[in-house]
Amino acid sequence: MVLANKLEPTALIEALEAGRFYSSTGVKLVRVVSDKSGLELEVDASEGGNFRIDFIGTKENFPRDSEPVLSKEGKPVLTTRKYSPEIGQVLKSVTGSVAKYDFQPDDVYVRARIISTKPHHNPSYEGERQRAWVQPVMGPAANQDE
Repeated sequence: MVLANKLEPTALIEALEAGRFYSSTGVKLVRVVSDKSGLELEVDASEGGNFRIDFIGTKENFPRDSEPVLSKEGKPVLTTRKYSPEIGQVLKSVTGSVAKYDFQPDDVYVRARIISTKPHHNPSYEGERQRAWVQPVMGPAANQDE
């Protein structure tokens, strides 16, 4: 879902480059607001279902080391690595269609994941539910020079 002024390639690309979009498998958002104080959103509850909104982020001073993922043969898989569970941890969960996360001084970034009780219309796995994800928002501890 992209927030653009016009349904034209230039406007869509501009909106995507500015981060004015979110990913969804059926959940629709009415409002997403981010500023220096935090991240706030509202889910369109008109299509039914109940929602859990998870604010996921990483705190400063997180462990930056990683280790390779190994194949069944014990050889490193070059496409990914294992990182600390402190990266991308759930910082707050809210049940409902409206939620706000207030930045803490040590937040590097925060994003929201919304999970509906409604089943996915074309599931990839049994029991998959409709979801949405908003773009990460840099927090007070983000080093914007890196």
